[in-house]
Amino acid sequence: MRLIRWFSLFAAFAVAPLAYAQDGPSESQAGAGPVSGPGLRLSPGLRQHTYDPDQLPVFMQADTLTAEDQDKLRLEGSAQVRRQDTILKGDTIEYDKVEDELEALGNVRLFREGNLLTGPRLKLNMSSGTGEIDNARFFFGLNGGSGSAERIRMLGQNRVRADRVRYTGCACETPDWELRARRADFDYDAGTGVGYGGVLYFKDFPILASPIISFPLNNERKSGFLSPTFGLTSKSGPEFSIPYYFNIAPNRDATLTPKFMTRRGLQLSGEFRYLEPSFSGVTRLSYLPDDRVAQRDRYLFSSQHRQQLTPNLGFNWNVSKASDDAYFRDLSVLGTGLASTATLERSFSLNWQQGYWEAYGRVISYQTLQDPLAPIVPPYGREPQLHLTGQRYDWNGFDVRMDADATRFRSNTLVNGSRAYAYPSVSYPIIRPGGFFIPKIGIHSTRYNTDSYQGAASYTANRTVPIMSLDTGLIFERDSTLLGREARQTLEPRLYYLRVPYRNQSNLPIYDTALADFNFAQIFSENLYSGWDRIAEANQLTAALTTRWLDPKTGVERARIMGAQRLYFSDQRVTLPGEEPSSDGRSDFLVSVYGALTSTLSGETTVQYNPKIERVTRSTIGARWSPQRLSTVSLAYRYKREMVSVPGQELIDIAFQWPLAPRWFGIGRINYSLLENRIAEAVAGIEYNGGCCWAFRLVGQRYAVAKDNATTAMFFQLELTGFGGIGASPMTTLRRSIPGYQVINPPPEKGTVFERYE
Repeated sequence: MRLIRWFSLFAAFAVAPLAYAQDGPSESQAGAGPVSGPGLRLSPGLRQHTYDPDQLPVFMQADTLTAEDQDKLRLEGSAQVRRQDTILKGDTIEYDKVEDELEALGNVRLFREGNLLTGPRLKLNMSSGTGEIDNARFFFGLNGGSGSAERIRMLGQNRVRADRVRYTGCACETPDWELRARRADFDYDAGTGVGYGGVLYFKDFPILASPIISFPLNNERKSGFLSPTFGLTSKSGPEFSIPYYFNIAPNRDATLTPKFMTRRGLQLSGEFRYLEPSFSGVTRLSYLPDDRVAQRDRYLFSSQHRQQLTPNLGFNWNVSKASDDAYFRDLSVLGTGLASTATLERSFSLNWQQGYWEAYGRVISYQTLQDPLAPIVPPYGREPQLHLTGQRYDWNGFDVRMDADATRFRSNTLVNGSRAYAYPSVSYPIIRPGGFFIPKIGIHSTRYNTDSYQGAASYTANRTVPIMSLDTGLIFERDSTLLGREARQTLEPRLYYLRVPYRNQSNLPIYDTALADFNFAQIFSENLYSGWDRIAEANQLTAALTTRWLDPKTGVERARIMGAQRLYFSDQRVTLPGEEPSSDGRSDFLVSVYGALTSTLSGETTVQYNPKIERVTRSTIGARWSPQRLSTVSLAYRYKREMVSVPGQELIDIAFQWPLAPRWFGIGRINYSLLENRIAEAVAGIEYNGGCCWAFRLVGQRYAVAKDNATTAMFFQLELTGFGGIGASPMTTLRRSIPGYQVINPPPEKGTVFERYE
């Protein structure tokens, strides 16, 4: 038997390579290829070229070739027809040059764009890409999907219609799930598959039926129904929802979600997102008419928008509104942690920046969602607020900064008024590899205009306070060892002196100021308070010492010990209403220890110790062990001593993800309050990895939504690779609740057009 190779070059085919060569680079450039890095060049063969399919040459190969007439060819025995975008194989292939049609018989294999079709008989028009194949099997290269059909009709280069089809996204030999449908349309360009009259089978058991079922062929967005979700909460009972996604444009989409709650009724939620070159945003609305439990309509609206009007001018808004105080406690989305939401912001702002200057003007008000058992003071609205910041660094060695602000504070329950301040400052940093020396001086000037309130007359007040500081430190290094391993150890002493003269501020209102949290960041700050309604007098020195052990090759910090304390040279006289002034000569002592003992075990503890009463006033102790993938345990203990106007806290937090048996994993977290003797949050569940193309999760959660109120929720999800998930996804809860949580079934790698290439 002789081998005949036949190369068909029509006149139009012969022109195409020449035209491309004329448009391409010169011979020397083509040989070199584009530079992709120092000394590296890409091979021209790896670049993706675009051709007109009608102008591509066709190659044919067979054991025997017969020309039946001038326009028809017959290839027999290991027949092949190849074009750059198509490969067709079969026992026999007949080619009609006039119609540009192929008919293949016996062991037919058609390869196009990474997709493979097989069957006993095929017809294909090479020009239009249309054709059909009977009793076919198919394999999709981009997502690993496969299946079979009584007949497949090719509607174009990248569109296929299959009759009496079975489809699965499993890449394994024996798939655990498949979609059986009367008809299915596959659009490779859109990345969409749509089944008509379909039933989803899992382990040969029907679990979902629908007249229309949409599923992805890749990770691109597409319009259609998303996977239905099921859930169970103690507040609303069993829940069922089926979202519909609208892929309006590449930069705009929307989701409409009807959700039925057996105790409350039907809720409709919508979300619209948009992204333009100069603006972006998202708007959400949920509406529950006639809540059967609350006996009223319930709704939640939110909208966020950011827009760049000019290169220097921007506009933002953030608006939220809930129908009632208990909305989040009753109807918060499972696992989002929104049940404890206490305020909703409504703000509009205009932002400007140019050179060294930035400014914004905004109006902010809040909706306060009160818990009757634990009421809070509603925050002030700012109607309006104007703020200006100017800063320039290394200006002849100086760092110069200006902060100015004017705000009108409004409240329905508290005294109203206005506050304006300006705070110019200048520093001269001297920074060297072995240390730094930073002197700084500034003047803070404030004016208040306070309205009359509950019989008290309106008044004005002024305050001008100079603020001076000196921050200096040294950095020493030496070669050392840590647990028998080489390390680079540093020793970093630091001193921070602050001088602020006393000003009587007892007549000034409190708009946005509170005692700042005492920590390593605050101990080097200019004020004891957050906010400028109080500026504490200061004649004090903060001393700190830090030592670190660094990996000498990577610079990774493997251990750290820090200690700091503030020494007062004068007694405190500036206080908030109800605050006791401090007359101690020194602050609490802060100590922090961190260590990554191994690559899998690390821990950190921070302790705040009061030397006057010889007691720990605050401490945090935490450790995490992650010996291998999908195995992690974290422990934490938090303690805060009760003080005047500051509630105490003592919590134990344990979280884990751990293998229980082959493919079985346990997950859990408990956050327990020892003072209140109750669970603040608890999560427990199991996960099962089906091995090839599915996973199952069952997760329960209980969390506090108010002082004496808690919600219990249940998640169950069957996740089918290549199709989606059925049930309420607990992934948000697991990632938020369990530090270091990892997905047991990561998504498969995306395929290429060269998959199954022959």
